[in-house]
Amino acid sequence: MRCRRTRQYHVIKKKQACEDIPTMSEENAKGTTSITLHVNGNGAEVGPGTGLGTGEHRSALRAARWFSWIFGFAMLAAVIIAALHFSEEQEFLRLAERAQPWWLAVAIVLQVGTYLAQGETWRVVTRAAGIVLPLWVAFKLSLAQLFISQALPSGGVSGTVVVARALELRGVPRSVVMASVLVDGVSYYAAYVLTLVLALLISMVEGRVNPLILAVALCLVVFSVALTTAALALAGRRRTTPAWLGRVPLLANMLSLLGEADPTLVRSFPLILKSVLFHLAIVLLDTGTVWVLIRSLGEVASPTGVYTSFIASSLLRTISIVPGGLGVFEATSVVALQHAGVSIPASLAATLLFRGVSFWLPMVPGLFFSRDIKKAT
Repeated sequence: MRCRRTRQYHVIKKKQACEDIPTMSEENAKGTTSITLHVNGNGAEVGPGTGLGTGEHRSALRAARWFSWIFGFAMLAAVIIAALHFSEEQEFLRLAERAQPWWLAVAIVLQVGTYLAQGETWRVVTRAAGIVLPLWVAFKLSLAQLFISQALPSGGVSGTVVVARALELRGVPRSVVMASVLVDGVSYYAAYVLTLVLALLISMVEGRVNPLILAVALCLVVFSVALTTAALALAGRRRTTPAWLGRVPLLANMLSLLGEADPTLVRSFPLILKSVLFHLAIVLLDTGTVWVLIRSLGEVASPTGVYTSFIASSLLRTISIVPGGLGVFEATSVVALQHAGVSIPASLAATLLFRGVSFWLPMVPGLFFSRDIKKAT
């Protein structure tokens, strides 16, 4: 599943911190709270209010981002070197001879489908609110969201801010925007739990359960269930939340944003179900892309083996500290596919091709679309 998406927002009142930053602010009825979502050239500003906009803080953030990218590329290089070490040159030659490049076109079509499905998770909510969000606009927002979230790692915050700001600029009421954010987040985690449980069941049946993967999966399942339950319970209840929660600055900001969401939309089971189905479709399309890429290399893999390997790779990518799980995803994917019966050369090649069509290639149009949004703001 795609790298993202914990929603964290921040209150910033210093005017000088907002230079060249598209913002969206909303005062509460008493004029005492200013909720501002920030995205600038260095990413989404998230965290405690004091000192966040200072030059030293931004320099530290920039250095940390560069280090995470360098570390990720180093891990990726290590994975490639290790895979080459454990493979024979003749295996790569046979792989090249059996390759069927036209399957790459199928893989790209499947990836386009993932962005259409992601866009639909926003459209189902706006449609329910009586607002028309064109399919092409939603598709562009999905690509922009991916680019911002991957290029400026912030747990998915930066990409979500871009989409939320773009929706408001199109005249979508803030209550509907926040409802869209929550429905998308709740359905994402619900789909995540379902895919994890299915992958664990398949692994148990096939006798390929990894203790580390099992432990991480169970922790994420508990976290996802708790997070979605809390979001649904607190949505639209600005004045009924416990007072002690409001004493924690970060929680106070989160509760304020949750309170702005339209509770009718957020708690609509049909909307959540539709959004969950679209997120499940994204997982199936991604899994199908990996299977197709293996097929393009002249090998045929078990669909269930590809599915469990993809879920395991996505799981460890989610908890990694590097952008997009760079290096972590590749290492897990190669090992898991090899255990599923795919040769190491094919596992490495298919994984690198998948990252190319799902991670690197979409960042090009995503860059242009995100710039268009920034100009509009």
